[in-house]
Amino acid sequence: MTAVENLDDVVQIARKASEWASPKGLRTDSVPWRLYEKAKQNFWDPADIDFSQDAKDWANLSEEQQFVVAGLARGFMVGEEGVTLDIVPLLIALADEGRVEEVIYLTTFAMEEAKHVDFFHRWFDAVGFDLQHMMKVNRERMIERGVTPPDPDRTEGLFERELPRVMRNVLVDRSPKAILDASITYNQFIEGCLAMAGYKVWGRLFEMFGVLPGIQQGLALVRKDESRHITYGTYLCRRIIAADPSLAAFGRERMVQLRDGFNPVGGGGGYGAGGPGEGNGAQQVQNEGAGMFLSYVMEQSDKRIAILEKAATITPEEAEGSGAEEAEADLLEV
Repeated sequence: MTAVENLDDVVQIARKASEWASPKGLRTDSVPWRLYEKAKQNFWDPADIDFSQDAKDWANLSEEQQFVVAGLARGFMVGEEGVTLDIVPLLIALADEGRVEEVIYLTTFAMEEAKHVDFFHRWFDAVGFDLQHMMKVNRERMIERGVTPPDPDRTEGLFERELPRVMRNVLVDRSPKAILDASITYNQFIEGCLAMAGYKVWGRLFEMFGVLPGIQQGLALVRKDESRHITYGTYLCRRIIAADPSLAAFGRERMVQLRDGFNPVGGGGGYGAGGPGEGNGAQQVQNEGAGMFLSYVMEQSDKRIAILEKAATITPEEAEGSGAEEAEADLLEV
């Protein structure tokens, strides 16, 4: 299936009784099914995390330290909200291809993205931090330095327009290239590069401040979820490129475009949303974190381009194997 010429083909779809997959036997040896099993085995509930010590630690942090932590947490929360809102078109597209095992896994994927929003929201409630106050102070500081703050009502940016665009595109364009674009944008860049870079910054932050055990526990669980999401994305990209090796060039160009066009301050949920910190180790974390973040994004994007290019050299049968899991085990260190 490529372009959908008539939207009724999407809206009025009918399923044939002969096409149900489960009576014939599900592919329980496939990568998506293995990821589905892991999602069930590793289920967790944000409501079970104890944030009481975080609330005590938070009260002892300076405002500048709070701004650094809250800025990074807000960036993650906004990003998680964005990917929660925009995952559904991929489920629909793959459902229409009859890829039931992938859709079954993606139901856990969607739930986990929503759960991550829940986690960060609960944490902010527990520590009692006013995000609107932080954003107001940061805007005032930027103006004082002669910097124009990002428009809070902007509609241009990675999470504001680009992610929704490529994800909704697969509702009307079912070509392998369109689905590859969606997976590269969502899984390879946003999750594989930006989110993983953010975890590096979190690690440095906790090393410096040594507090907030509740959010540390939750982030470790979020990262395990994200590792499955990224592994699925790598599986999907490998499957598509192995079937049409000419798409590897598009994969490289798209990754470079996303990397070179990323704005960590004005791009929605990126690192830097908290503004600059001053004193009490906050400035050091902010400076080190910004450099660490961008360096890791560059490093990961290069490695992920290599994975996409390698997919052009394997057979479709090999792409269905464990290669995606093995590649991500090395990249994600999970």
